[in-house]
Order: sequence, then C-alpha cells, then structure tokens
Amino acid sequence: MKAIRLILKIMLLPVMVALKIIRLFVEFLAGISAVIFRVIAGIFLLTALLSYGFGLENSGECLKMILAGFLFYLLPCTVEIVIMGIIFLEEWIRSFT
Repeated sequence: MKAIRLILKIMLLPVMVALKIIRLFVEFLAGISAVIFRVIAGIFLLTALLSYGFGLENSGECLKMILAGFLFYLLPCTVEIVIMGIIFLEEWIRSFT
C-alpha cells in the first residue's frame, strides 16, 4: 500500500507543481485586476452620486451607473472563487496521496 502511495505521489507531483504555478499566476492577476476594477467602480459610484446631486441625471440613470459600478466591484470576487477552487483541488490531491 505504501508503494502505491509513493507511486501516486511521484505521478501527481507535476500536477501539484502546475496547480501551484497556476494559482500563483491567477492570484497575481487577481490582485492587479482588483485594484483596477475597484477604482473603476469608485469612479462609477462617484459619477452617479455627483450627477444626481447636481441634477444632471435623473435617479434611473444614476441607479444604472451605481449598478454598473457594483458589477465592476464584483468581478474580482468571482476570480477569488476560482482561486479557492484551485486551492481545494490542490488540497484534495494532497490528501488523496
């Protein structure tokens, strides 16, 4: 039984290394995109509030801008879900071997 586990560990080692590299790369991209998308979301929110405050847009248009900003804010959150899936897969393979 120990020999089978050792063989599985050796066979799955490249998979574990690949998953680790993919996870690190996706975490790096998620960090950069989170900053960019959250700045864009803040601009949308600020534009909507100031447009409504100065009377340039009606409440329906401002609500659309706020919704667009909220969607930009949520995009990095979906990437974090993918990262958690990769971490779960790594841990599952590690516990399997």
